[in-house]
Amino acid sequence: MSSLIKSAVEISHQLLATAIHEGDTVLDATAGRGRDTCFLAQLVGEKGTVWAFDIQIEACRSTAHALVQAGLVSRVHLICDDHANLAAYAIPSITAAIFNLGWLPGSDRSIVSGAGTIKALQSALLMLKEGGILVVVAYIGHSEGADEYSALLRWITSLPKSEARCLQISFPAHEQAPIVLLIEKTLTTGNLRAQPALHK
Repeated sequence: MSSLIKSAVEISHQLLATAIHEGDTVLDATAGRGRDTCFLAQLVGEKGTVWAFDIQIEACRSTAHALVQAGLVSRVHLICDDHANLAAYAIPSITAAIFNLGWLPGSDRSIVSGAGTIKALQSALLMLKEGGILVVVAYIGHSEGADEYSALLRWITSLPKSEARCLQISFPAHEQAPIVLLIEKTLTTGNLRAQPALHK
């Protein structure tokens, strides 16, 4: 019998699967090794598009390799750039986005998602369609991750409650386990007011 309680990444995938349909445009703001990117590419189907970002060349190469192996290259725009620069790209309205924060698995742990995360989330929220979702997996088991999580909470609580609904999923028995944050947009981009960037 499989457990009803899934890992943070599995929960994030379950949330994304409920919101994404074939033909959608979605965002992976932290491509990493390509696991989330490939998952999104499968969800959107042949007519959909995934925009995937990562600042590390190693991550972009790993994601590109994973996409080739899965036969999903044609569905993905893979960009090796800081996700803080999302607004500089001509990304159309998106249905969902995933921010799987922390460090690149199997790489230098001193390189983590940084201060640009809040700016990237704000850009993604403005791109998001009404009813769309942002899913964030935050890793609080290291000092940078704890600081980033605190910044995330400050940003989320600054969002007008009439324009975005938020949910946190945590594992109270494991203090350092990742935390999943879900943000659902309840108003269209035209009505959502840009929030000031909140730094760590």
